[in-house]
Amino acid sequence: MTQKSQTTYAIAVGVADVRRDPNPESELVTQALLNMPASTQQTSGDWTHVQLSDYEGWVLTEHLAEPVEKGFTRVGPDCATPLDLAAVITAMRTPLYSQAEGDAQSDHAYLSTLLPLLDDTHTQRVQVALPGGESAWLDRKAVAIRRAADPYPKDDVRKVIEYAMQFRNVPYLWGGTSWEGIDCSGFVQVNYRMGGYILPRDADQQHDFLPQSVSREEMQAGDLIFFGTKAITHVGMAVSATDYIHAEGRRYNYVVVNSFERESPIFNDRLADIVWGIKRVASDHD
Repeated sequence: MTQKSQTTYAIAVGVADVRRDPNPESELVTQALLNMPASTQQTSGDWTHVQLSDYEGWVLTEHLAEPVEKGFTRVGPDCATPLDLAAVITAMRTPLYSQAEGDAQSDHAYLSTLLPLLDDTHTQRVQVALPGGESAWLDRKAVAIRRAADPYPKDDVRKVIEYAMQFRNVPYLWGGTSWEGIDCSGFVQVNYRMGGYILPRDADQQHDFLPQSVSREEMQAGDLIFFGTKAITHVGMAVSATDYIHAEGRRYNYVVVNSFERESPIFNDRLADIVWGIKRVASDHD
């Protein structure tokens, strides 16, 4: 292994695997989306150890690049603005096009990815900056243009649930954070990020982070349900007073809606018996 002074890079692919050890067979501990900052200090062969905002682990060095440097955004034929504007991906998955016209693609970007905006003048696409000095074009309908200083403004919990429901039938993937595959806490984290709430990565961390507990009888849409016997091992998101959506990797292996109502055809008997606690993310004063 090689020790280096700490340097900040950015994730240079649509979604990068982050592993526990510098080995492709090592546990996938999480994934990092395109343009996420990654501080590095250590390398081992083809791998670099990174510190993300919410996790740490090893990524392939080729999946890192220099952070984006951006100046002005083109907003008209002869007009540019120094405002720090960004495109936030609001689609589950969208192509990164090589040009403003045509079908050539370099990669895909996923829900909640944040990319600096370069050109907002095209009718169908916007141009964004990528790590490493590259750029790409995105379908306008797949993004929201925001101030980079506030890319995830607070939104109604109903919007969070709308995003969550679009993940139905997406495969379960331990450590996954995108439409390609997602785990229970990654599912909660990315959907609440789109609603303006930044949560920790793991289920037990999310539980401890949220101060407001509610009873099963008080449960409402948007609440997080934590499950476990000796420790928290799973989390789901309530979509009503009785039903919840979750990325489930034991019985279904995909994102599914279940119910606490015993007479319901989607009742999950195993999870109903191991509710650890229920926490509210969006309190009444938010």
